[in-house]
Amino acid sequence: MQNDSTLQTEQAEIPEYLQCDPRTFHVKYDKWSDVCDLEFTIVIKCTDSELHEHNNFWSNHESRLKENNGDIVKVILKMISKKVFWACYNGKDTVATDIASSWGINSIFHEEGWGRDCFEITKIHFDNYVSGDDFEFTPVNAEG
Repeated sequence: MQNDSTLQTEQAEIPEYLQCDPRTFHVKYDKWSDVCDLEFTIVIKCTDSELHEHNNFWSNHESRLKENNGDIVKVILKMISKKVFWACYNGKDTVATDIASSWGINSIFHEEGWGRDCFEITKIHFDNYVSGDDFEFTPVNAEG
């Protein structure tokens, strides 16, 4: 086998919307501490311009931006946090080794309106404290 120093390997071009430094955030949900614990770490890998594209995909994008004083990162983190909360309640409370996986928490970014190459949840902790003993049962008499 001969070594050819003139051989060039093509490298994939990085899209403009990903040409930025990643930003990492720790998110903690503390409103229902007696019902659940939720903490996760998320990396935003895209530009603010791309975050606006994500926000604009959904209705009420202008009001979300206004409610957060124009802070697009805050808007997106709030949107993602709600998705993470409900995904955890539906059993997707693990980080898959492959972010393209359909079963881990990062699968929420496979849905329409989200760019799976823009976000990655790297750590997650979820405990659900809801028990069957927490419910009250009352018989209902049939009307008729």
